[in-house]
Amino acid sequence: MSSTCLRVAVVFTFAFTLACGTPGVNPNVSFGSHFSPPALTMLQPNTVPVNSTPFVMTVNGQNFGADAIVFWNNLPQRTMFVSATELQVSITADDLTTFGLIQVHVQTAGQTSNTVTFDVTAQ
Repeated sequence: MSSTCLRVAVVFTFAFTLACGTPGVNPNVSFGSHFSPPALTMLQPNTVPVNSTPFVMTVNGQNFGADAIVFWNNLPQRTMFVSATELQVSITADDLTTFGLIQVHVQTAGQTSNTVTFDVTAQ
């Protein structure tokens, strides 16, 4: 095939694609990823006495991404991603100086989970 014929074929294919669209592709169909929001099911432990020593809390649930962050009373905590169903977070002595119910939730992929309470009990 001569270079002139090849150029004509390329131009024709390009013009046809512009005029008719890509064959087999429906322009009304959109593609994207659907991500289910994270959900908390359990904290381990879920209660300790006030002024306890620091510990690592396991957060169980589903749909956690590698970017997941655990929030302790709306404050982001250093979070370790274990799996899509498990996170770990270090709870410091400063986090345990006041007794009461602590609200815990997770944010991942721009979405926020349900809230689960952690009980820091009075001694």
